[in-house]
Amino acid sequence: MIQLFQQRDFGDKINATFQYITQNFRSLSLSLLYIVGPVALVAGIASGIMQSNLFDLAKLSGDADSGSDPTAVFRMMQNIVSPAFGLAALFSLLAILVVSLATYAHMKVYGRKTAQRMETSQEPVPISVAEVWEEMQAHIGRALVVSVLSSIVTVVATFFFVLPGIYVGIVFSLAIAVVVFESTDFSQTWNRCFTLIRDKWWSTFGLLIVMGIISGLVGLVFTLPAGVISFLIGSKLLPDVGGFWVVVGNVLATVGGTLLRSIIYIALGFQYTNLVERQEGRGLLSAIDSIGTNPTQSRSSNEETY
Repeated sequence: MIQLFQQRDFGDKINATFQYITQNFRSLSLSLLYIVGPVALVAGIASGIMQSNLFDLAKLSGDADSGSDPTAVFRMMQNIVSPAFGLAALFSLLAILVVSLATYAHMKVYGRKTAQRMETSQEPVPISVAEVWEEMQAHIGRALVVSVLSSIVTVVATFFFVLPGIYVGIVFSLAIAVVVFESTDFSQTWNRCFTLIRDKWWSTFGLLIVMGIISGLVGLVFTLPAGVISFLIGSKLLPDVGGFWVVVGNVLATVGGTLLRSIIYIALGFQYTNLVERQEGRGLLSAIDSIGTNPTQSRSSNEETY
């Protein structure tokens, strides 16, 4: 079992991220698939339809330039401003929020089960999708408000020579983790994020960059098919009846890429617990409180567990 609230250096946080994924691959992947999958699927379908419209837009652009279709310009505008574009944007943003909530909810349930095991020395029951969903439900409203308001603050700050926006964006990268673990509102989350990240902004920034690169490289498995499909259709080597293949490619890219974002959020979760432990020693206090209450384990058992 992994102790969540523990001080970790940069490399330890990356190692803990992949160790957590390895240990909880089944329960985590099922939770993401059942909870995040439907939202990402709608985003992928809408994105595919929009991509198909863009192919039609390219054809219409050629007609407009040649003058063979006088209504081509109006049809181009109609393709650009379409319901598919709005749906793709809305559900893509929702998918990002839901995957972060599901990831942190899974980590919180995991932490609770780890504490129970330390008290009883019994093997915990595997984390179920229902437990993750139940944990998420308590935070959806607050997370949505915090996500919207923090995005507005970040965008406004970006107008001031970009750098303030980058700084605030990194600070708020911990916001959803704070909401899930501490059930805070926006003002409390704001203060908590700035308090936690004090003197640790650069390490948080570096962790985001490294995990973003790793997630992006792994995500090529899902984005490459969409690129190949687009190339084949553009070269007229693959007939795309009704935009079917474009939609398939975009669904793979969107769903796969969205689920892989959990890697970034797990790393941020360990950064959050690391910062809390450094400032409050929550994990250390819990270990001290449990002294004398845990049944003694055999040496062989300890070696096998840790």
